[in-house]
Amino acid sequence: MKIIINNITDFNLKYTLESGQSFRWNLVDDAYFGVVEEQIIKIQQNNDTLIIHSSYDKDKDSFKSYLHHYLDLHRDLANILNAVNIDAYIAQAIDMFWGMRLLNQELWETIASFILSQNNNIARIRNIIRTISMRYGQKLEYQGYVDYTFPNPKTISDAGVDAIFDCGTGYRASYLWNAAYNVDSGKLSLDTLKQMEYVDAKIELMKLEGIGEKVADCICLFSLGHLQALPIDVWIKRIFEQVYLRKRATPQQIRDFAKNYFGEFVGYAQQYLFHYAQNQPDWDNAEHLALTL
Repeated sequence: MKIIINNITDFNLKYTLESGQSFRWNLVDDAYFGVVEEQIIKIQQNNDTLIIHSSYDKDKDSFKSYLHHYLDLHRDLANILNAVNIDAYIAQAIDMFWGMRLLNQELWETIASFILSQNNNIARIRNIIRTISMRYGQKLEYQGYVDYTFPNPKTISDAGVDAIFDCGTGYRASYLWNAAYNVDSGKLSLDTLKQMEYVDAKIELMKLEGIGEKVADCICLFSLGHLQALPIDVWIKRIFEQVYLRKRATPQQIRDFAKNYFGEFVGYAQQYLFHYAQNQPDWDNAEHLALTL
């Protein structure tokens, strides 16, 4: 299947797929390959046009609509970025990475991925997810590109903690197995979770062993569309302490400040700040810090 999406505005494929919110996309020559909805997707951007090839062979219109949702193309990004563009520091981040959008990813894989992300770097997270997918997912091949579906909760639950540990997950093995068991047994309903308001969804996610506020907020932001979610990892903590608060702060203090400062789209603000700091070695030098005075 080939899909062309024309006249897209305020969208940058590279920034979106390389900003640390997803772990399954790979750049091959001038195209990104990934697994979405158990299909290999190949995406290229040519100015304001997206060219998408896929092994998907069902209804083209519904899949095109799904891709709009997955890539967050339905949102008025300019309005969101204008709302959070309230100081000279974030203005530089927005200017540098304009068009980066927050993906709306499949819920189960997002839960699993961010459980595995704890105390981990992106390269290792990607390797663990690929190992689990190779061992327990279904092999896919499209245009010479080979990848694997992420295993469903039942498959993970049936595999057991020891087998998951053997995939290089470390202490996270029991957390992933527990999440899979709860979803497979119906104790955690993904459909119900999708209908919940942000606070309720976060509380429900944090009932699972090994899911704290940061992981729950990642899931809420990168899968459930709650743009008020603020995942606070080591990077975000440092950014807010050094750039904005100018003092040590607890996650709750950071959360309270950030939500009051950036408002309802704080999730988008943090993604731009995070990606900017990741790509600017001098993000916290005196010149940068002066931008928020």
